[in-house]
Amino acid sequence: MDIKRVPMDRINAGAPLRPLPANLSRVVESIRTAGLAEPLLVSHTDMRIISGYTRFAACRQLEKSDIEVIVAHDVVEAASQMGGHVTDPDPTLAVRMDAASRFKLFHRILELGRPAGLPAEQRMDCASIAASATGFSDGTIRYLRRALRHTRETGSKDFTIDPSDAKKYLAAMLHACDAPPPEMTPHGAIQFLFGKMRSGASPEFIKDITKAGRGKEPAQPEGRPEKDTVKDRKHTSTKRMEKNVRLGVENISGALEGLESLLQSYTLETATREFLNLEFNRQVKKIQKIQQKISRRNNEAVKA
Repeated sequence: MDIKRVPMDRINAGAPLRPLPANLSRVVESIRTAGLAEPLLVSHTDMRIISGYTRFAACRQLEKSDIEVIVAHDVVEAASQMGGHVTDPDPTLAVRMDAASRFKLFHRILELGRPAGLPAEQRMDCASIAASATGFSDGTIRYLRRALRHTRETGSKDFTIDPSDAKKYLAAMLHACDAPPPEMTPHGAIQFLFGKMRSGASPEFIKDITKAGRGKEPAQPEGRPEKDTVKDRKHTSTKRMEKNVRLGVENISGALEGLESLLQSYTLETATREFLNLEFNRQVKKIQKIQQKISRRNNEAVKA
């Protein structure tokens, strides 16, 4: 990692990944009086900005001839410098990046690759490092990357969905990261959408699961007796719980459909097969415990 001053015209700014603040006066005044508190983070390959669009824009307003930068040569160097700029930005300076912008930044960091001279036996998951720096979990980034692969004509030969439909699924998955459908977690929504995409389902249903107001409790009419209101609340709570259970099962089903399709496309190494066997056994035990709880509660309800 190098820290140096470079001419402003050498910086490859391009379009910022998130909107710049409408008023840069605070940043401009800070740089004018105290200098640049933190250098820009740029890629060593083409001096493209990874982090620091706002600082660069402020320096441009000040008509600076050069600027201090940190040149990142690999994923580890870039991730170590990201800090909270992406996941927890200063609210007075920049808006939080949406998932689509963070996904672009993820690939920008990932393109830097592994550190040079790293021994082959020292395995490094660059995707996991880049995902963490941009606020994605490992599971979420895996689904997003697989979906992206199928938006291209060179996607899986065993995959029947049209690339244009895959793009709609990917857009919906990125949207779900920021605003999941009611009563679904972001990761659960992504699993569900990925499973549907892998199964070849038409993306037309996507608009139905993102309708505003889904899952809201109906307004209580005025003047109803208190006893009836309490009874209706219990009924609504039960219905909501049943809906959550069904959505959970749909998420699991969608994930299993995607996994089944994926396993048909690849030959697995022995270590991976052993891992799958252990993981499947653990999940079966969890399902058995859930079944036992359901049976126990049903028996208690019958006795009552």
